[in-house]
Amino acid sequence: MRKVTLLGRLAAWLAYRLFRGPFARRSPLVHKLAMKLFRYGAERGDRAALTTYGSLLHFRGADPQSRTQGALYLQAAAEQGDAKALWLVGKFYEEGVMPFFARDQKRAQECFYKAAELGHPLAQSHVEASER
Repeated sequence: MRKVTLLGRLAAWLAYRLFRGPFARRSPLVHKLAMKLFRYGAERGDRAALTTYGSLLHFRGADPQSRTQGALYLQAAAEQGDAKALWLVGKFYEEGVMPFFARDQKRAQECFYKAAELGHPLAQSHVEASER
């Protein structure tokens, strides 16, 4: 991943506004533009773009390649300290969802603890339950 650039952050910010706005649901063109902007931001290392675009690709991707690429974007966001991405990557390791994330309970717990420290509510509940 490249160092975060100002254009990457701007693209991610604009993509998020378009994606959450009322027009994205009704306009395939606006949706396509938002996805391109998310990708641009993610490729330039913006943490929010990595998390959002990675989640969209992984959970709504049209093919296995898209889902794998989404998981890799999420991993990059987790490495930057994004709580949501850490939680999701922890789940990937816990469940062993794909070759890049073979089942590894130690790595999963590390991700859960980091996400909990950053305030992710599901990670906090998970950590509390595992300590009982």
